[in-house]
Amino acid sequence: MTQLYNECLRTGHFPVKWKIAKVLMIVKLGRECSDPSMYRPMSFLNTEGKILEKLLIKRITHHLQNNCTENQIGITPHKSREDMAMEFMQFIEPHIERGGGNYSSLRYSGSL
Repeated sequence: MTQLYNECLRTGHFPVKWKIAKVLMIVKLGRECSDPSMYRPMSFLNTEGKILEKLLIKRITHHLQNNCTENQIGITPHKSREDMAMEFMQFIEPHIERGGGNYSSLRYSGSL
């Protein structure tokens, strides 16, 4: 398997059969089986493809964490939009307090 994964990474090829899901329709609990809207689709992907995706995610995350600044929020573990908003507020509040510029058009709620 290692050789196959390395070949996929080297060539950038993701086998088509790993992209195809098997879909099973599961009846929602306590619902009438005759009504099609009472079924929930469950899709099952190829295990080898899921493993390769996890390997890629680990490689990409490792690369980004080692090559991005500490100000990067989107891919940084344990940093969220709320953290970004707080950092922004801490940065801009001193400017507002000193009267430096017109920030009245900034909308804080709903902007993130």
